[in-house]
Amino acid sequence: MKPYLVILYLMACVIVGASGDGLMDDGAKLWGHGLNALETALLISGAFVFNLNRKQWLAFIVAYVAFRIVGFDYAYNLSRGLPWDFIGFTSGWDLFLKKQLPSGVLFGRALFLILGVSVSLRNFK
Repeated sequence: MKPYLVILYLMACVIVGASGDGLMDDGAKLWGHGLNALETALLISGAFVFNLNRKQWLAFIVAYVAFRIVGFDYAYNLSRGLPWDFIGFTSGWDLFLKKQLPSGVLFGRALFLILGVSVSLRNFK
């Protein structure tokens, strides 16, 4: 199995989930729920598609969480038609990010991107 396929698969899952949340918040609940269900189905089936062992399951989850931290907000903002770097005012995650400097947010996301890629390269050979 190629690690770059797992990376692309997980990034696609994040984009599908963020788009689903964005559509739900815009009022298109049917499409939003459908995309969120698709994300869940892709995540569950991904472990079987790539034929992961138990150790790789944990790496799959860690990589997904890392990629979600990196790209969810950007994909969500783009699906809602907001500026790509917009940070909201309601969720706990948004309130945490509001307290950080913009360079700190980018630095933190860069660290999680490195974590997601390195976990994938190390465990999905």
